Amino acid sequence: MPGISTAGLSGIEETSLITLHARALDARSDHPILDDPYAEKAAQALDYDWQRLQPTPRLEEKERLNVSIRAVHFDRWVRRFIDRHPDAVVLDLGCGLDSRGHRIAPPPGVDWYDVDLPAIMAIRAQLYAGTDRIHPLALSLDEDGWLEALPADRPVVVVMDGLYPWMTRPTFIRLLRRITAHFDRGEILLLGFSRLSSRMMRKVVPAIKAIGAPVNEGFDDPHDVERWNSDLRLVERQRFISSPEVAKMPPGERIRCRIMRVIPGMARMDKGMLRFAFGRP
Repeated sequence: MPGISTAGLSGIEETSLITLHARALDARSDHPILDDPYAEKAAQALDYDWQRLQPTPRLEEKERLNVSIRAVHFDRWVRRFIDRHPDAVVLDLGCGLDSRGHRIAPPPGVDWYDVDLPAIMAIRAQLYAGTDRIHPLALSLDEDGWLEALPADRPVVVVMDGLYPWMTRPTFIRLLRRITAHFDRGEILLLGFSRLSSRMMRKVVPAIKAIGAPVNEGFDDPHDVERWNSDLRLVERQRFISSPEVAKMPPGERIRCRIMRVIPGMARMDKGMLRFAFGRP
């Protein structure tokens, strides 16, 4: 039986397959970190040549750990926000082919919006069953007006898991400002992305080179985001190397994390996951 066609994905859209592949690898690992129950089934359902990502065991393992650990933390932060705000609005921006909304299963009273480009959302519709609380939005995030249809007077949590690298900085800053101008209060969850990470993705990661997706410049100081938008305040930062999930890593990776934690220069390379708040508490 033929799989779901991915022929319409290219460039930035195709990067959603890199993270899906990583979550699927984690799901079938002997020691999974995220253990996404949807990832392996989704990956198998697609008609895609996974060798196009030019995988090697070392790179696959590194990507599995990176993608899974950040997903665990973003899921955790979203669940905590929903627990505090049972009438929350959740925006998963650049959601790709991630099943986050289905993993978390938002309760009644919460409205969840999965947002990505039309070609990706068309595939998502074939992978994940619809629910009355998870709403798909197929659009480009640099479009005007789409936020106006969303309730502005309810607390919002915005997930940007890996979104920043694929947007120009001015477009990203404009998006942040539109969010904080529209909603009364909320949180923005953002993956830190350093200048070194940007250079390495462009030059070293075979999948990115094969796909040909443009990569944005990084930022080395999380407080840069506050300078881009004065409505935002950094309230929490979780480094990968100090994550509780380090205990689930293979022995070699656990040792590497211990070394990085005690060497300041290496620790600073880990920008981690960032949680910003805005509006009234």
